[in-house]
Formats: sequence, C-alpha cells, structure tokens
Amino acid sequence: MPFNEGQLKAIQQRHSSILVSAPAGSGKTKILVSRIVELLKEGYEIFDFLVLTFTQAAGNEMKQRLSEELNEIVSSDIDEELKAHLQNQILHLPHAYITNFHGFCNLLLMKYGYLVNVMPGFEINSDPTAIKREVLKECEEKWIENDEIKQFLELYFPGYSLSGFESLLLSVDEMSHSIDNFYSFIDTIKTQNYDTLSSSLEDWPLFSYLQQIFYNETVLAMNKLIELKYYCETHDLIDFYERPDEQTEKNQVLPVPFEAYYDYLDERIKIFKQQLTYDTLVSMVKAPLPKSYNMSWKDIEPEYKKTFTKMKGDIFSSYNKAAQSYLEDNPEDFVKKLKVSYEAIDMLLSKGKLLYQFQMAYQAKKKELNQLDFSDLERYAHELLEPEHGIINILYHRLKEIMVDEYQDTNQIQESLLLKIANYQDPHIPLFMVGDMKQSIYRFRQADPQIFSDKYDTFSLTDEDCQKSQTRRIDLVFNYRSSKVVLDSINYIFNQIMDKEIGGLEYYLDDSARLNYDYMGKENGRKEEARARFFQDENLTTEILIDIYNPASSLDKEQYEAHMVAQKILKLKNEMKINQKPVDYKDMVVLMRSTVSFLTFKKVFDLYQIPNHIVLSQGFMNSNEIENMMTFLKAINNPYDDVALLSILRQPYSISCIPLDIIARLRQDDKESPLYECLKVSSEPSILQFLEVYEELRNYSYSHSPYELMKKIYEVTDYPLFVAQMINGAQRKANLELFLDIILQTQEQAPYLDELIEALSNSSDYAPANSSSGSDNYVEFMTIHKSKGLEFPIVFVCNMHKQFNTQDSKERLMIDKRLGIAMKPRVKVSTNEIEDITVEYENCYRNMIARRQLDESVNEEMRILYVALTRASQKLILTGVIKNIDEITAIQEKLLVNEDPDIYHRENAQHILLYDRLRKTNNYLTWVLSAVLRHPMIIQQCQNIEALKPKAQQLEKYHFEKHMTFDSTEHAMFSLTLTTDHEIEQAIPQVTYENKVIDGTIQSHYRDYVYPYDIQEPLTMAVTQLQKIEDDHYLSLTSPDEATQIAASDKGTLVHLLLSYLSFQNDDIPSLIQQLYDEEVIDEQGKTILEEYQDKIQGFIDSPYYHMIQNAQHVYKEKAFSYNDQERKQIIHGIFDLVFVYQNEIYVLDYKTDRVSIKNSDESLIQKHQVQLNYYQKVLKDMYQQDIHAIVYYLNIAKGVEF
Repeated sequence: MPFNEGQLKAIQQRHSSILVSAPAGSGKTKILVSRIVELLKEGYEIFDFLVLTFTQAAGNEMKQRLSEELNEIVSSDIDEELKAHLQNQILHLPHAYITNFHGFCNLLLMKYGYLVNVMPGFEINSDPTAIKREVLKECEEKWIENDEIKQFLELYFPGYSLSGFESLLLSVDEMSHSIDNFYSFIDTIKTQNYDTLSSSLEDWPLFSYLQQIFYNETVLAMNKLIELKYYCETHDLIDFYERPDEQTEKNQVLPVPFEAYYDYLDERIKIFKQQLTYDTLVSMVKAPLPKSYNMSWKDIEPEYKKTFTKMKGDIFSSYNKAAQSYLEDNPEDFVKKLKVSYEAIDMLLSKGKLLYQFQMAYQAKKKELNQLDFSDLERYAHELLEPEHGIINILYHRLKEIMVDEYQDTNQIQESLLLKIANYQDPHIPLFMVGDMKQSIYRFRQADPQIFSDKYDTFSLTDEDCQKSQTRRIDLVFNYRSSKVVLDSINYIFNQIMDKEIGGLEYYLDDSARLNYDYMGKENGRKEEARARFFQDENLTTEILIDIYNPASSLDKEQYEAHMVAQKILKLKNEMKINQKPVDYKDMVVLMRSTVSFLTFKKVFDLYQIPNHIVLSQGFMNSNEIENMMTFLKAINNPYDDVALLSILRQPYSISCIPLDIIARLRQDDKESPLYECLKVSSEPSILQFLEVYEELRNYSYSHSPYELMKKIYEVTDYPLFVAQMINGAQRKANLELFLDIILQTQEQAPYLDELIEALSNSSDYAPANSSSGSDNYVEFMTIHKSKGLEFPIVFVCNMHKQFNTQDSKERLMIDKRLGIAMKPRVKVSTNEIEDITVEYENCYRNMIARRQLDESVNEEMRILYVALTRASQKLILTGVIKNIDEITAIQEKLLVNEDPDIYHRENAQHILLYDRLRKTNNYLTWVLSAVLRHPMIIQQCQNIEALKPKAQQLEKYHFEKHMTFDSTEHAMFSLTLTTDHEIEQAIPQVTYENKVIDGTIQSHYRDYVYPYDIQEPLTMAVTQLQKIEDDHYLSLTSPDEATQIAASDKGTLVHLLLSYLSFQNDDIPSLIQQLYDEEVIDEQGKTILEEYQDKIQGFIDSPYYHMIQNAQHVYKEKAFSYNDQERKQIIHGIFDLVFVYQNEIYVLDYKTDRVSIKNSDESLIQKHQVQLNYYQKVLKDMYQQDIHAIVYYLNIAKGVEF
C-alpha cells in the first residue's frame, strides 16, 4: 500500500526537529523504518542515527525490519555505488544505535564508563528490590541511634512500624530517578513554595491553580442545579423555577429559587476567570447563598420532596468540601502548618538527609558488588555526557539525527539526556519524535506526557512557520489496523467523553485526534461502494453486554460476567466469519484493567472447554506481594541466603515481624557468621518461635510439592489476609491466588523447589502453561497495558464496571513534578495525664496536589480505555455488571439534561461533548454508556426494554443523527444486551466427571508423609479464637436458622463494617447505609440486613457511650495489633473496634451482635468475652502504662458492661 500524504511528509521532511503525532494503527514503525532507509539511500550511514525505542524487543524488531527492507532493495536493480553503500550498512546494522534508553546508556558505559568510575564488567541488576531492602535495614539500624531521626520516626511512624516508612522511602527513591536533578528540584520547591510564602497568598505559585479549582467546582455546581431543574420540570415541581400565581407578601419580594442559585453561580463562574486576591477568593467562595421564597409542598408526593431535598443539598456538597479542603480562614495558620510540614519533608528528602543517605549507602553497596540498576545507567550516562569527558563532543559530531519512538512515554531524565546531546552546539541535531498522547498510560513508570504535549502545542504546522522555528508537527490521520465500524465506534464514544479537562487532551475539538479510514489506500478510492458495504456489515457491530446482577444469586458478579463472555465466545466461534473464514479461539482476546478476575474467568472458560492462556507482564512478578513470596521460597530453599532470610524476619507475617532492634543485637554479637547461624544460637523468644515455624516449613518442603508448600506458607503466615486489608487489597490478594496457580502449572516442568525458583526467576512471560497441548489456538487473557502495541480481530474488554484505583491521591507524602511536594504535618501535644499525644493537621497544599494526582489518574484511565478499544481490527465487545437497570435510566436522565440550553458546556462543544458532571465518573462502563445511549440504534433497542422505553422516547426527539453525519462516525454501530443472572445460569453447561489416571511419577516422593508436629494449637491465633476455646466448655445445642438466612458471623461483619464508618458527629444511620450502598461498599443483600438492624445501631447512638466518644479527646477505629504472649508462646492478633481517650482515661470498646437476653446478669455478659477483653487491656496497658477501661457493648439489648 502506498504512503499517504502525512506519512510521506514524515519520511521526507529534513533539517528540522519533527514531532509525528501517530494515533493507533497509523503505521508509525513503518514510517520510522522507511525514514531511515530513505536517509541511508541519500548517503547517510547507520551510525549517523541514534534510534531509541520503548523496549529492547522493539529495537530488535526494527533492526530486523530494516534488514529485510535493505536486503530487498539491494537485491533489486539499483546503482552499484548505492548497492555497495547499503550492503555496508546491512553489515553494520547489528551494532547500530537502535535500542531503548537503557540499552543506549549501557553501550556508552561499557565503552567509556571508566571516565565516571564505572568499573568494567559491571552487572546490570534488573530487580534490585532485595538489595535495596537490605541496605535500608542497615540504614535504619544507624538511624535509630540518632535522637533527631528517632523523634521523627516516632512522630510519623509510631511504634517503630517501619514498613510504612520503608514503602514511602523506596517509592520516593523510584520517583526521584525520573526527575532531572532531583535535589535541585527539592531546593526549588522549598524556595518557591515554602520560603517565599507570606500572608499574601495570591503571590503563591499555586494560587492560579487554587482559583481554577473553584472555577471547576462552580461549573460542577451549576450542572447539578440544571439537573435539579430538569427533575422539577419532569415532576411538576414548578415553584422551583417559576413564580406561582399566588404568594404571600413575604414570598413576593424574594427571588425564584432557581434564579437565585443560578445568578449566584453564574457570577462566580465569571469572576473566577479573573485575577483575584486571596481574600476576594475566600469571600466569594464562602459568601452565603441568597434567600429565595419557600416552595409550596401541598399535594406533592413525599418521595418527590425527599429526592428534591437530596438533590438540592448535593448542589453545593462538592463545592463546600473544596472550601474546607483548599482554603484556610487564617493565612498565618496556613504558613505555620507549611513550616511544620516542611520540617518532615526536609528530614526525608533534602540532600544529606534520609533519602540521600539511603541512596549513598545503596550506591556503595552496588559498587562493592560491581552492579548497576536501570536508574544508574541513565544517571551515569548523564554524568558521562558532561563536556569535560569529551564523549558528548564525539556523539554530537557523529550523529546526524536522533529518533525516538513512543515519545509520549518519555520521562524528564530521558528528555534531558536527549537534549543534552542534540543541543550541545549550534546547529542542533534534529530530533524525530513519534508518539500518541492518547496512548500515554505509564504514569506508574514516571512517564511524563506533558513533554509530548508541550511540543504538540508549540511545534509549527506549516512549512513557512517551520523555516522560522526549525520545528514541525506532522499529524498522521489514518488508521490501517481496524475496520471502519470499529474506528467510527471509537470516535463516536471519544467525541463525547474526552477533552482537556477529562482525558487530558482534545478529541472532538481536535480534527487531528480522530481515527480516520483511508478509502484511497484501502478501497482504491471507491468510497461510496465501500460506505454501502460497511452499512450492511452488522457482524462488526460493537456490542455492549451487561449482566444485571442480583446479590441473592448463587454466583458472584465476576463469575456471571465470565459465563456471559464464555457463552458469547462459543456463539461467535460457531456463527461468525471474518473475511469468509470462521472465527477461531485465537482470533479473540479478553482484556481487563487488572489481573484480579483472571483466575475467575479462566476457571469458567475451562468449564466450557474453551482453551485459554493467561499472559502476565513483568510487573506482576515485580509486585511487592509476589516478590515477598519469591523471597520466602528462596529462604526456605537456602537458609544461608541472608537477604531472603532477613526479609522474612522483617515482613509483617504472623510468624515473624521481628523488631529491628532484636535483629540488630544479633548482628552486633556476631557480624561474620551467616544470619541463620546467629538465629540458631539466640535465646530471644520471638526468634525461637520464628525458627520453630521456619524449620517446620523447611521440613515440609522436602516431602511436599512447591504448590503445597506455597499453600502452607499462606496458611501459617496469614499473608493473603494481611494484604487483603492493605491499600488495593483485592488486587494484591488476587495476585497471590494467581501466583499459586502459576506455581501449580510451572511445577509440572520444575517439580523441585530450586528448579521452580529458577524457572520463575528466569521466565519472561510468567504465564501458566496453556491448556491446548502446544497449540496456539486459545483465547488470551491480558491486561490492557500488556496489550499495548498489539492487535486482535475480536477484542473483549471486560470488568468495565470496576471502579478506578485512585490510591495515588491518598498517599501521605504527595509529590507532583509541577505543583511540588507536601504532606500532613504532625506535632506532639501534651495533656495532663497522657503525654505526647500525636496530632495530625490537614494541609491545603497537600490536598491540592492530591486533587491534581486524582485528576491525572482519571485522565490516564480514559487513555487506557482508548488503548483497549484500539486493539480491535474487526469487532469490539464491551462487558460489565450493574446492580439494577436504574443505573441506566439515571444516565438517560443526564443525557436529557445535556440537551438543556442552560447546561454549562465547553465552547463549541455543540452538546456533542457531554457536560463535565456527566463525565465525572469512576468506571469505564459509565463513560461508554453515556456515549452510546443516545446513538440511534441503541435508542431503538431501548424502546423494546420496558424500563428504558420512556427516556429512550424522549431522547429520540433530539435527533442525534447529527452526531452520525461526520465521516469519522457515520458507520458507528452499537448493540446493547441486558442479561439477568437467571438467563446466564440457564446456559451454563452441566459438568460431568470422568475417571482419570493420575501420573504419580513426579509426586511419588510426597506419599505416605507423616506430619511430625503438634497440630492441636497453631503458633498464631486470633484473640477471638482464644475466647472460643475458653467457651468450648459451655457449649449447648441450639436450633439452626433457616438455610436461606445469612450467617450470624456475616451479619456481625456487616454491622462492624457500618460501625467503623461512624463519624461520631450525630450520625444518620439510614443515610450512612445508603452511602455505603451507593459507593458499592455493601451490596443489596447487605443493605437489607443493615436496614433491618438499624434500630439496634440507633440504640448505641442514643447510649451514653456514644456521647462519651463524641466528647473524647482522641478516637481510634478498627486498629489492628499483634501481641507476643510469652505464656502461651503464641502471637495473638486482633483488631480493636474502638479505642478512645475520654477525660484522660483510656477506654477500649468492643461491639457484639450476640443473641443475649436483657435478663442476663452483668457477670454472665462479662464472662462471654472476658478472655478477649483481657487481651485488649494487656496490649493497651503495654502501650500507655495505665489502667484500661474495657467495655463490651451488646447491640441486641442496647447495653454495655464495663470491667
């Protein structure tokens, strides 16, 4: 296929720096290869280019394609001189600078590293986590000897719980390597954002961003107001927006409610665009709402009034929350808070302090081992390119052009490296940069898409301007990967949901952003004939499959979705053809945002006998929980691996988590012997207890498979339970389950532990062996990130209902490369009886950075969705789960509001780009539904669904065909299928079992093993289990509940969950239950249970204990603890429901949902949980050194007993 105009320009443009904006499927690799070939034909040599790709594999692929193309040219009839030149280039091609950033830096250091003290023969450590942790432990041993550092750690990481500190420091260390001259960056932030701050906050560099926040919040409030007006119009609540004919004299002089609100917000939308002082901003934000007349509620349905009141209250909810989060009433207090918070930042991040000391110690360790990690490659390369070493002079005079692929994923360090070479002297070396902002999805790798964006906005678009600026932007507009239906469907969706505010870049308002079909190149210019054919090809329609999930059903929502997808795959395989060929399994891929549901889908696919294959990225094995388990296996396999053994000792396993000072004492006594030998001679009880379990696991490994060993490790360490409670716990726990499955598959080829460790460590895929016995005909599961750059005929994008992970915005220390650094300040406050209570203050600056991080995270999620959809060449199928059909009608209502002339829209959006409030969501499914529910095909389908019919008929009046008149959307075709759990169940195949002969060769040495240890009592035990053992003496028979009734323990869990959300500020229980349901914390069944129980919870709120807590000095909820019980030789773990300090006395309160009678004596009620509460008192007494009041509160009888 010949090159189109844009591709030719990208290949032929010379003597300027060029940015090629290359959307998905536009042939960017082909362009890069062709540009190099053309330059070589013009007389350039292969060593005149530095070509940087995103991965080494991409670099190798480019060399291969160059070789093929050059060999083809050489074998044709060309000039002999040119042939000899090209043959010479082919000869040197294997050694060309065509590699990734790390590969290029490695080449420089291997050749010239001695100039910056990098010793020859260095080893690249691709996974330095274990060494980093070892060095950090050594640093901590020194730091706890320093009083200033010790005070800092006690303040911000109390109780020497250093795992949080370690995670924070290692995370910042990782980020620091992507910021050019990190310690200068820290100094600049201090100077600009802290030192110069005064009470005149309008001079603060972040003030303009603060003002933008309130502009956006005001627009959001205005959108909510229009939604309320629409609700009133459709429910005859006319008084809200029109003055009634008859009013009292008082009401006649007051404005109409809608007009009063509208004028208030409209004024602020205009003012917040102007330059303001801080005082003016605060006064405008906090000015009271104007009064309006009271509405008449006579003859109005109570339900309408309730909804109206809720919607009215919600108009300013986010606006008022922003005022609390980002504004300080007293600027002087704000300055003081910043000063205190910077003291902590200084201790952590300033040059010479903790991070720096760790990095220096880590560098020394690597020097000792003659190792470099990836960040070293770039850092030393930077140093090597300083003029005094002369290498940059060699490169500058050698290179004629620098080319960069996937430029949107470049970070600041890499950009600095490029510019250092290109701009060394005049004239600058031209840069040729290829990328697509819409596919920038690597924030977690510190990619900075703003680098691409700045050039996109400033590079010249015409030849005339290019001559002046020596820069040129070339937009490739055609996609050669996908069918016209797929392209137009993607355009139709993203025209409506993506812009600068949400998504980070324009789509509908940027003609160059959309995906276009090349009729000339693909249809030989026969456009009308092709258009007619596309309209008839309903096979390629983009399908949205949704399960309406009933929590009372027998399976969970992911299982129903997996069955729905499996059933669709079988249908496609049996009925669909692509290019006259039947669809096969290998034509289909299942993409998901994360790996959480992979195993669920795999098990369901196995049930349908669909061959399948899980493809995991390197990031899976690099996740903390998997690295920890790999380290655990290494320590079991080799007790003399000090790094692995130390990691087990320090990790938060129920068998270990040994305090650092105990380990430090061991090493002080004997610094030469292996750690294992030091442990064996220790008399420390916690060490002895650990060794007992450790040796038990080692013995177990001799007679059991690696899979069984891993299960045993999970069991004795409680690690899956621990990670489940962490941030992003569901993902972490799913990773551990998937790791177990990988071990099961891998041990078929590597049955012994050392073989398995080696296999997992050296594998590049980390995927279980596929079930198709060597055939590649299977459906693949992969994450969206893993799929980037690939294409598949049919793409399923699943789990579309899953909420985005916004954890980045909740970190304690916030770092933004443009806004700076901030954290919540902490101080010690002394009281009369209990000294040194730690108080943490909110920090407006930190909250502003957190907001920016959240916005950028959501922007990236939209780009990730774009990447997922653009993988399909023929057909897209998007799947998800909703709780009820009302979720769809709610979107329909907002789409009707979108057409209101008063709704606030972006300029020139023409009601095609949806209003901000509708696009502010936390999942892909809502974005997609918001776009497709006004597509004419979907509107027609919705009219066949009773619940959706009324709103669909209203939407039909707006003639959305205008959205289809663009060349880039006219063939967008969609279908919507809503399925119930019951319908899915009807198609689930019945399982039949056959007798199988098990090959016992591998497992023979595991037979007849007698477990040698006492199994009566585990080494770790929950405190509630101790109570159960005590209660076994008093067991009696009780009649069972009905089989359909939820278990009491489950009800207790739900009640405890609800109680953990109490704010102790006049809590409203019905509203709290609804909030937990809306936020998907509980499901429908849980909501029903809690509503039935809410009277009993209200009894607690009315009790004197609730009022004590309301007036408490400090309140701590749901705090986990571990306690080393020397008498029982066990680690007891548990969770305090509630600890509070009231009138300088310490109370621990435990909620109970036991069925007890009001007639029970206090003594009998105390006896039921005395063991448990005694342990609570022991733990707290160790911490506070004073008597502890223990309270058991029985919710069923609204009674508390204290002892």
